[in-house]
Amino acid sequence: MSPTRGDTTATVNQGSESIFMSLLHQLDDGQKHEITEEDYDHFLEVLPPAVFRFTWNGERWGFGFAEGYDRVYAFKKDGDKFYAQRTDRINPSECGIPFHEQPEGFADRLDAAKELARGRNWIPTWLKIGRKNAWIREANDPPFDTQSFHGCLSDDELLDKFEHGNWSLGQAFYRGSLCFVQQVDGGDEWLTIKEDTPFESISFGHILKKEGRDAARALLARLREASVEKCRALDY
Repeated sequence: MSPTRGDTTATVNQGSESIFMSLLHQLDDGQKHEITEEDYDHFLEVLPPAVFRFTWNGERWGFGFAEGYDRVYAFKKDGDKFYAQRTDRINPSECGIPFHEQPEGFADRLDAAKELARGRNWIPTWLKIGRKNAWIREANDPPFDTQSFHGCLSDDELLDKFEHGNWSLGQAFYRGSLCFVQQVDGGDEWLTIKEDTPFESISFGHILKKEGRDAARALLARLREASVEKCRALDY
């Protein structure tokens, strides 16, 4: 059966929304991007702007777009060109703090806190996984329990923990939905878990010493970006 005019219109609209959402994902790198006039007009009209005519990052911007409790995306027209960039501020109508009164790094701290809370919800699952591990379940001084888990607010904090070394059997660090549990007392064999899936043992101390912090940071980024299925297949 041929699609009706309404069906076709809905499909076109869905396709357009997908394109515009793709633009927001591109802007998540925090860099300033040149965009089309169509993009500019869409975000100006789709919702009431979160903020109008403001200065941010040393530039004047025409308006800011934000949907819900999210970052404000800045848009501007400069001559015949159009630009957009993700800001480090949260939608003022949602967080209750005016755009210009939000302290530097406010959005980053909120993001880190949300990620920490998300990881904390996985602790009961990670505890069960650890207790099924032949080495971790032998931990007794201290025992492997909910107090074994420490949340990290940044990749650098997590890497500092790995670099410190000499952690007790069962010591666990997590960042978001990634968890790392020490399998050898004083060693460098971190059982790596994503959400509810243990999939690898990684020697981060060795990587930091031999390949450097950039390599370890890149590995964390790949683990974070990979789906659970890809992690299970060691395809990251």
